[in-house]
Amino acid sequence: MFEAIAAFFSTWFSRLKAFCMLAGAWGFIFSVNSLIGFRAGFEYDDGLSYSTPAFQAARKEALEAGTPDYWNAVNRSYMYERLKPAPWLAAWALKAAGIRIEVFCDRGPEGSDSLAASWRRLAGDFHFTRDENEKYSLLEKKRFILYAGASDAGIIQARKAGVYPLRLQKSPGSELRFDYTPGKFGERRLPLSRF
Repeated sequence: MFEAIAAFFSTWFSRLKAFCMLAGAWGFIFSVNSLIGFRAGFEYDDGLSYSTPAFQAARKEALEAGTPDYWNAVNRSYMYERLKPAPWLAAWALKAAGIRIEVFCDRGPEGSDSLAASWRRLAGDFHFTRDENEKYSLLEKKRFILYAGASDAGIIQARKAGVYPLRLQKSPGSELRFDYTPGKFGERRLPLSRF
């Protein structure tokens, strides 16, 4: 009987030691990344989110593309968009490692308050960049170590800024028009990111 009790405590003590080692390693990684201030950027449209339905809803209102009213309609239609699980999980894994997540959205900021608020648990900042130079300057100024995006332009800007690019695959039903040639720039692809 004493042998069974000793075996029971020995097993659970070994598990406790393993758990404490893992928790200590995670705590070290989290603190180092947090103190250094590493950041990862994720492209929103066809990156973290399948946003074609929001653009379709704005088109139904017969607004001219690119105008402030158009961007207001697109940004207010975020509830029609669908989350892409693989990029979302990758972003949360990086956040759990102490890396600050920031989202880049290639559209106007009009009417975006509720869209940005819906992502506040994951993303520290939500950047609405109207051109690629603005995206490049943000990537270069802050301590970004990763940029995950679907568009060629985002991958190019990440490379120019010295940030590691990760290709998110475009959704098969996407109607968004941007250059998309995976692997053209030698970047790695996130598996299952098209769904």
